[in-house]
Parts: sequence; structure tokens; C-alpha cells
Amino acid sequence: MIFPPETPLKRDSGDINYFQQLAMLASPYLREYGVALNFQGFSELMEEYQDLRFSEIERAWELAMMINSWSDYFSSMSNIVQKAMLDSETDWLRVQAAKSITHDVEKVSNGNRFSNKDEEVIRLRKKRNVLKAFHDELHAKVRFLERAYYHCKTTYELGQKAYVESIFGK
Repeated sequence: MIFPPETPLKRDSGDINYFQQLAMLASPYLREYGVALNFQGFSELMEEYQDLRFSEIERAWELAMMINSWSDYFSSMSNIVQKAMLDSETDWLRVQAAKSITHDVEKVSNGNRFSNKDEEVIRLRKKRNVLKAFHDELHAKVRFLERAYYHCKTTYELGQKAYVESIFGK
């Protein structure tokens, strides 16, 4: 089988994947909420999943249980990130509104254009963008894990059926 590259991004600290890059970018913002990102073990789980063979029914069952737990973890993390993202969007809009008034009280569009050049507005927009990208990535992981769970569950059920039929016949 041919799988996509595991770590397509080259960094001074080593090769990483897109998810790791987004997690590194979002981490400082999430610390403001007391959230420390920890995905230790996830890469190993994905390697085990990729190596799963149809005949490994017990392993498929174990993987299904672990994948289900990771799906729940990612879903919870996605909700926390969404909260941080929505708060950052509120901050961005608040600051942008205040800055636009100071630039041009008469013409709203002029004020908006000028406020969009303001460093604080740009910083808050970038924060929101990072959190949005990370939220979307976490959501994509949840969808993938749901499909992987179903795959493992189906592998287990078909393996069990084949095992029973080998003993008792059809």
C-alpha cells in the first residue's frame, strides 16, 4: 500500500505533519485557557491502524476501542478550541470597531479599511485564523477516527463470523 507522507513539513526541529504544525501554532493561544495540548500516543495509534491486517480480529477490536477514545478526546478538544476561536473573534471585532471609529467617524468604510491595517487588529485576526484552522483540523480528525472505528469494528465482526463459520460451517 502507498500512504501519504507522514511528515511532509521540514523544520529545524525535525520533520512534522500538518496537524503538528497547527497544534504548535495554536498552543500558545490555548494556554490562555489553561489548555495544554497532549497528543502523545496518537502517531503510534495511526501506525498500528495502518498496519492492521484483516486476519487480526483481536487487534481490530483493541484498535476500535482506542480509536473511539481518541475520537472522543479530539471532539472535546475541538469544542474547547472552538470556544477560544469564538472568543478571539469577539475580541477581534471589538478592537476593529474601536479602531475604525478612531480612523474615520464620518465614513464607516474608510474606518474599516484603516482599522484592518492596524497591528492589533491584524494580530487578533491571525490568532482567530490559527484557532479556526486547528478547530477544522481537529474536526477532520474526528471524522477520520469515526471511519477508522467503523473499519476496525467491521474487520472484527467479519473476522468473528469467518471464525465461527470455520468451526460450525455456514
